[in-house]
Amino acid sequence: MQRLSLTLTLALCLMANPLPAQDSNSPASGNTSSSATRPSVMIVLDGSNSMWGQLEGINKIVTARESLKALLANSGDKINFGLLTYGDKRKKNGCTDFTLVSRPENYDMVDMLKNIYKLNPRGRSPISAALETAASGLPRQNAHILLVSDGEESCGGDPCAMAAKLVADNPDLRIDVIGFRAEKEAQLECIAENGQGAFVVADNHERLNTLLAGVEARGLPENDPATNTPARSDSGPDKMPPGSLELNILADGARVPLRANYSIYNQSNQNIVNFTSRTQVHEYLKPGTYKVKAIWKNYHQTETVTIQPGQTSQLQFDAGSLGNIQLAVLDRRGQPLNVNLSVYTAGGDFISQDVLQNQLQTQLPVGRYRVKANLEKLEQEAVLDVSHGNTSTHTFRFENR
Repeated sequence: MQRLSLTLTLALCLMANPLPAQDSNSPASGNTSSSATRPSVMIVLDGSNSMWGQLEGINKIVTARESLKALLANSGDKINFGLLTYGDKRKKNGCTDFTLVSRPENYDMVDMLKNIYKLNPRGRSPISAALETAASGLPRQNAHILLVSDGEESCGGDPCAMAAKLVADNPDLRIDVIGFRAEKEAQLECIAENGQGAFVVADNHERLNTLLAGVEARGLPENDPATNTPARSDSGPDKMPPGSLELNILADGARVPLRANYSIYNQSNQNIVNFTSRTQVHEYLKPGTYKVKAIWKNYHQTETVTIQPGQTSQLQFDAGSLGNIQLAVLDRRGQPLNVNLSVYTAGGDFISQDVLQNQLQTQLPVGRYRVKANLEKLEQEAVLDVSHGNTSTHTFRFENR
């Protein structure tokens, strides 16, 4: 059985995309960019008790340690790393258990690895407070948080709201997340979404590699100062720094994006990644042309976008004019009655279903819709026209209940 190992992931990815050879005329560090322009990455490492859990027979903390070792060893001096840990000390109040071990400006790989290997998971998960502390230890330019975690907040904080606050305070901040357990993805993915970052599950080799290369690319100039040409323009597509893609859907000129589903395909029409119920998406991609499919209710649209090395492309979909439908369900006494409420297009294509509800209000693109109320073997149906900015209402009455 193939082991789920982030270490193997990083090793394979770095072998497939080796770092460029050092120029004999370059400084000993092999990096001509100043420390001030390099990305500063604060690694936030989960030390909660759940990290002793296993995936394919390997403790997640072991995988995390080895993975970070490979990451640091292969990053050279292109990134300044800091380290913050949480959950590794038995305090009376485990929700204050997070430690800023080192700041990016004091990065020393050997010392950082010693601290990573000393981490002994045993506590809780104050993720929200840890993110806030991590951000306070970063400069404002090229600031980056890499959260390595397997679970959810356990101290009453709201890490999704905290991620949004931190980005509002510093728009140049990115929060990427590497997760381990699929059933715990929702909150971790929300952190990445609100943090203008990407969420990657540890077993997705290609996306993890692209994410890490994308962090490095943020410190590269768009053009080579010596030639005034795009950075690494003489390299093949696989060796160019990734770009990034930002996606959302608006309607009626609204400032708040709609919560939608997205799929990204490469030029061979292979699906790369899917996103479910996202108000916005930030994804690192190799340079090239991609197709993006967006779905919100009965709005389906596919657009083509070209990703340039080290640059961010924005693709904003427009769902057009919206209206609302409002449904209510009553029994014979006029009391609310819980049923299954379904919405379809006029042609019968399914849009949504709400189970055991006595009312429903939802936004939809302008048009005609069929709505159904089902209770055991009983069913009622109505047709509603949705117009721009208006609310169409209907009340289902089950007189025999």
